[in-house]
Amino acid sequence: MKNYYKFFLSVVLLVCVFMTSNSFAGDRLVIIERYTSSTCGPCAGANPSLDAFLNSTDPSKVTSISYHMNWPAPGNDPMYLYNPTDNNSRRSFYGVNAIPHWRVDGTTEVGTGNFLVNYGLRRAILSPVTVIVTQEPVGSDSVRVHVKIFCEDLLPEPSVTVHIGIVERDIQYGSPPGTNGETHFLDVMRKMLPNGTGTRVNLFPGQTVELEQTFYMDPIYVEANIEPMVFVQANDKEMLNAGVPTADFTMLSDYAFRVVDQGQNGSADYQISVPVVADGYNSPVSLTAEVQPATGGLTASFPGGSTISSFPNGSATLNVSSNGSVPTGTYKIIVTGTNAENDSHKVVVSYLVGKNYVQTGTNQPQINYTVDGNNYNSLRIFNWDINSSHTLAVTSPQTFGNTRYVFENWSNGSTNTSQTVNVNSSTSNYTANFKSQFKFTSFTNPGGLPVTITNGNEFLDSGFTGTISVTPTQVTHNGQVYYFKQWIGGGNGSYTGTNSSFQVTNLSNPISGVAIYDTVTAISQIGNVVPQVYELYQNYPNPFNPETNIKFDIPKAGNISLTIYNMLGEEVANLYNGFVGVGRFETSWNASALSSGVYFYKLESGDFVSIKKLVLLK
Repeated sequence: MKNYYKFFLSVVLLVCVFMTSNSFAGDRLVIIERYTSSTCGPCAGANPSLDAFLNSTDPSKVTSISYHMNWPAPGNDPMYLYNPTDNNSRRSFYGVNAIPHWRVDGTTEVGTGNFLVNYGLRRAILSPVTVIVTQEPVGSDSVRVHVKIFCEDLLPEPSVTVHIGIVERDIQYGSPPGTNGETHFLDVMRKMLPNGTGTRVNLFPGQTVELEQTFYMDPIYVEANIEPMVFVQANDKEMLNAGVPTADFTMLSDYAFRVVDQGQNGSADYQISVPVVADGYNSPVSLTAEVQPATGGLTASFPGGSTISSFPNGSATLNVSSNGSVPTGTYKIIVTGTNAENDSHKVVVSYLVGKNYVQTGTNQPQINYTVDGNNYNSLRIFNWDINSSHTLAVTSPQTFGNTRYVFENWSNGSTNTSQTVNVNSSTSNYTANFKSQFKFTSFTNPGGLPVTITNGNEFLDSGFTGTISVTPTQVTHNGQVYYFKQWIGGGNGSYTGTNSSFQVTNLSNPISGVAIYDTVTAISQIGNVVPQVYELYQNYPNPFNPETNIKFDIPKAGNISLTIYNMLGEEVANLYNGFVGVGRFETSWNASALSSGVYFYKLESGDFVSIKKLVLLK
């Protein structure tokens, strides 16, 4: 027991050091994610310690969101039942299979004894992004959340996920809604926008991403307790930063970085502003600047004054200067703003001496490319020395399923798949541009027919407009004559119908087409004649080349057979074999695959049989 209290005291002292020392702390809002349930006995024992911490800690330093689970039994937690989809989505993301479960900034699973240490460690890490959250009513029952994310620093993996959560900060029940006795629940997740998987964005130094989402203010909510919260999460699950509507002021820089040459005097200005303040806020913000690492010959100052007192349009100029002795490197300038109430926030800018950020990538997803022989398939950014050389290369084409990408050029105009670039102070971006092609997958049914499908099984350019056709429409195969019947298409923009050719317009995805052939030709009914007797009429024209028409009357609905024979009595084509109703019918026969001569056509229906002669003359 003594060892436990000694450990707990050391934890508290360590946290106090982190919370009172601003030397290394960035303007980071730490997020604690809690998995709990009103049916979980251990949760009821653990939650009070976390609740006490959250209630006693500056809300501009830490925020929380609670996901409720449907276990253990009886699994009837009402906060889970209100939105099982988003609760389960976040549970699955981490693979949570037991509660209570707490996580600090995504990557660290913590228990009731060590979450304070992890909180302190995370507060000590500079955040690479600034997150500004504002909200406004839309109509009488909805709220629009606006998120502005400014990337301050180089991210190892620029592709990140932005999550917008709608949280009810305090829910109280008159009696326990579950089996563990709890009636009071903090920071309950009500909805994730647009859903539990979030929104993918790319973040590069100096770039701003803005998102908007609108949610319905459900009458079940206590409106005063509803608050949007945002967190930016990397692919390795680390939270880069979080944001909630500001309680005092926020800080921002117009530039995330500036570049100067090494070996000579350099200077760069940044405008530091306070773009968003809480309603009624009017306390001036005093600025200080710290260079990390501290380096002789490199200074940061506010030549026009270090106080911002006009909101939201006021700003102060930060000047960073260096002489020729400053080594090549990337230097961080941490700007801290503090008001009269001792509330403080930070923004970080970079001063690159003899270095520059260079973005590489492609304009299409999944495309593989190499940088100095290393393989990548997503946007990347590098911090390269000025005057250094680097080789960028792609292979072309690259095929992924039924989509193919063909290289066109680099964003700097080069049409070579490989190029060597020399970095200078204005170098910024090299994008390999590819055009998309989509496959028209085609085949016949039955397979193996000796026919030609134009553009069949070819990759067609995105936006392709043209004709696709199958020829011939009558073909002999394995001693049988087959006739084209119809296309059966698949995919947006494909064709299904009886025309042997069709138009594709502005192709935007892979499509398919099956050309259906049969040994039976199509027949069509002529008018509304109701025959009294069976009749097989003489074909016309006769002689013919290569196509002739055949008419017949059917007075009684039933199965019929219309067959073509040669002089030897061998069947050469079956024009129809199936059911027809009462009426006069017509069909055609194309004999282009046969030689000149005399042929016979026979109609059979029940006891009726009629044979007539026709002459093919080529």
